Amino acid sequence: MPPTTETTLRFAGDHPAIGVWALAVVLAVLMWGLYRREMRFQSGPLAWVPAACRTLAVFLLVLALSGPVLRRETTQRQLGRVVLAVDTSASMKLEDDVAAQTAASSASGESKAAEAGDAQARFTESRLSRAEKILLAGATPLVKRLAETQDVELVMLRGQQTQRAWWRRQQGRDASGDYPVSFQVAADAPITNLDSALREALGPTAPGTALVVLSDGQHNAPGSPEEFASAMKEAGVPVFTVGFGTEVPPPDLSVLNVITAESVFAEENLQGRVIVQDSLPAGTPAQVRVSSGGRLLWQQDFTGEGKGERRFDFTFPVKDLPPAPASERDKTLRLLNVQVAVQGERANIEKTRANNSREVALHLLTKKRKVLILDGRPRWETRYLHNHFDRDDRWDARLIFDDYAARPEDGSVQKGFPKSREELLTYDLVLLGDLAPERFTPAQTEWLIEFVEKRGGGLILIDGVRGGLKGWSKGSSAALVPVAWTAGTANAQSYAWQLSSDGERQPGLRLSDSPSANASLWPTLPEMRWVAQVEALPGSLTLATLVPGPANAAGAARPDGLPAIVFRQVGAGAVLYLATDDLWRWRYQVADLYHQRLWMQFAAWIAAPPFQAENARLSIGTDRLRYTPGEQSEIRVRIRNAQGDLVSSGEPRAFVLLDGKEVATLPLEADPTHFGIFRAQTPPLKAGSYEIAVAESATTPRSDLRLTLRVADAGNPEWATLTMNRPLLEAMANASGGRFLREEQAVTELPNLLQSVDRKQVKVQETLLWSSWWWFGAVILLLTIEWLMRKRLKLV
Repeated sequence: MPPTTETTLRFAGDHPAIGVWALAVVLAVLMWGLYRREMRFQSGPLAWVPAACRTLAVFLLVLALSGPVLRRETTQRQLGRVVLAVDTSASMKLEDDVAAQTAASSASGESKAAEAGDAQARFTESRLSRAEKILLAGATPLVKRLAETQDVELVMLRGQQTQRAWWRRQQGRDASGDYPVSFQVAADAPITNLDSALREALGPTAPGTALVVLSDGQHNAPGSPEEFASAMKEAGVPVFTVGFGTEVPPPDLSVLNVITAESVFAEENLQGRVIVQDSLPAGTPAQVRVSSGGRLLWQQDFTGEGKGERRFDFTFPVKDLPPAPASERDKTLRLLNVQVAVQGERANIEKTRANNSREVALHLLTKKRKVLILDGRPRWETRYLHNHFDRDDRWDARLIFDDYAARPEDGSVQKGFPKSREELLTYDLVLLGDLAPERFTPAQTEWLIEFVEKRGGGLILIDGVRGGLKGWSKGSSAALVPVAWTAGTANAQSYAWQLSSDGERQPGLRLSDSPSANASLWPTLPEMRWVAQVEALPGSLTLATLVPGPANAAGAARPDGLPAIVFRQVGAGAVLYLATDDLWRWRYQVADLYHQRLWMQFAAWIAAPPFQAENARLSIGTDRLRYTPGEQSEIRVRIRNAQGDLVSSGEPRAFVLLDGKEVATLPLEADPTHFGIFRAQTPPLKAGSYEIAVAESATTPRSDLRLTLRVADAGNPEWATLTMNRPLLEAMANASGGRFLREEQAVTELPNLLQSVDRKQVKVQETLLWSSWWWFGAVILLLTIEWLMRKRLKLV
């Protein structure tokens, strides 16, 4: 489009132009009248010239004193950019109930009687086929109509990835080909991602861009579509959502989720919960059951209610599980099969049976991870975190409070502390509270140092008002303390949390699945009432600070906040220091929502990494014991040399084998937070039985030590809910400044909604006329002419 230029004259101080012009004219006329009065006795053809020069000079001076600015605004308009994102997940292949949907649309007032026949014809096809017809069918397809006035891009959402199918830009000068007649893509993506996939589809955003999402709204991947839509509003990109699918649930049963421990001891009972989506007609008989290896372990009959989500709690003795198959290398692995089904004569009433079962992997443990909790007194923080560990089946927690006996050797700390170095080294994590080193024997202190530096154990220091931890910063234990105490005195005012840039990147401090939301969440958490006055030592990493609240006058000198969470790698282990013991205040009104999550993440991060397979030289472990298809596994490896010392350099590799065949070779990289630990991340895993093997270098063969990894088929999340998620699609549209449309409305309303979308660049050039010497040169010239004419007329 050719540029357009608009030139305007404005005055300083935003004075009205009409007023300035009127004042200039009035004063100029007044000057003319006064001057002509003086010249009334003069005659001749040039007698009017002095008066005209003085009048024009006054006129120009009034304008100049008003600060005139000549503004030239050039607008370069370009075609708007419209991205059409089509959901090709497996749920888009569903065919919806014609009668139910037509009735629902009529009830909501969104379809007219004249459209009923057309709606019935469309709703006998899959959702993706109907989306294809809306965009590409007809004498003038919707895509072609949009491309006449916009730059159009057609993108297929393929789960976590996108596929750019077609584009037409700059009125056809940049196009990928002729107008498409079909998507040439099947509805088979395993998940629906309406966050990161849409970000990838859009690419760099700018005003003048609009996103059109054609989907049933069944987002089942990481990320937040609502947060994405809010970000688009800030970027000036409206999101228009076109919903596909019925809002009336068809008769169906589906397993939404199975909640149970990923590991359990052989002598315990396994407890869990099955969450079922029930849209059956009332009174339909059904059953939910749990089995393993063909052996029934638990079942419950129930009657369908058609009211949505239902929950069934189960429990059974672990010893009832069948033994592992002889062909299974890992004898601790069991697979549970959870099923729901309609019983009796109405067994065929369900819309689909693809969502009726789910496989869950269960590991039988021989030992738990161990944590030792030591504190000078039973503080709220210590008691709550002990409860967290005590309720977690993966941990065996030991709690010791000091009774401050007159002689430390008679006190509860020395009596309860592990009796030998070997016993202490069986622990994975030690939490040390407000307890002075004098309450320990020198040997116990040395054991604790060895536990961290050589065993690779984790140590978390929780400071307190009594200052017991200060003594640990002296002598041989100084290497365990990542901070130094300053001369300042902690007061009891309020302090707000603030993550550092390093803290924002640390998964152990993640209280929200979204990184940006997590950084915004921390400052809103309940404030701390006490914090130790410390500074981080060189080599330590400050992950979070506590910023004094507005009521804290003493905090004015530390606007950057006080170090509150500090990390340091010590030998083979890791140390985390907390400058406050007020984290328990986070439980206010939300109970364990944030407090338990943070402490369990701290424990998983700082503790000695677990290894499920070990021998004298190699240890192999994974971050979790249970995976579902599409997830990635983090592999951890520890290598020792012939002398038993940890190896921290080299080029070790991990091999991923599926059913005995190698599917990936992964270079192992040194873990910056744990000495002697190497890590790698697998590609997305498919369902099946995997083995992890390790080679110590590029020239050594694979080890005989193997770690078995089972990726259980958790069922296709696309079949969990068969209706359109209209609330989510409407929320995305409203949050971004767009609009939600049903598929029947797209062809007629979408072109009008997108008509105002365009991209324009505005270039503004301003000339300050009042400061220009040409302006005052004209005034001087007029006054000079006036003076010469007055001299000629013998008036001077």
